[in-house]
Amino acid sequence: MRIVAPAIYAALLGGAIYIAIAQNPLPNAIASVQPEGARVAAPATAHGKTSVPAKVGKRENCRQSVGAKHLGKHQARDQMQLCVAQARVDCLKQAIDQKLRGAARRVYVKSCVAA
Repeated sequence: MRIVAPAIYAALLGGAIYIAIAQNPLPNAIASVQPEGARVAAPATAHGKTSVPAKVGKRENCRQSVGAKHLGKHQARDQMQLCVAQARVDCLKQAIDQKLRGAARRVYVKSCVAA
């Protein structure tokens, strides 16, 4: 009996986690909106041909631009924070223009900066 109860609880917990992961927390309207300014880059395959395009977000653009400047450790971190903050403000302006409110606005800004 000592082994059966924890096994049952573990199975129930695993099932609950699986169900939580399987559900889509975003409404379809928000998930289908592509943030403006998100560039699409096509990664090259082993044969040199491009495959399915992948999104390059504003955060990655900041990382690439700061890396290209060859700054010191602290200066690079400061420039990265400044660039990401500016990108977040741009995304917030887009969300305001689209009249998004509450959770929808938060999700949009996060996805806009990241993607």
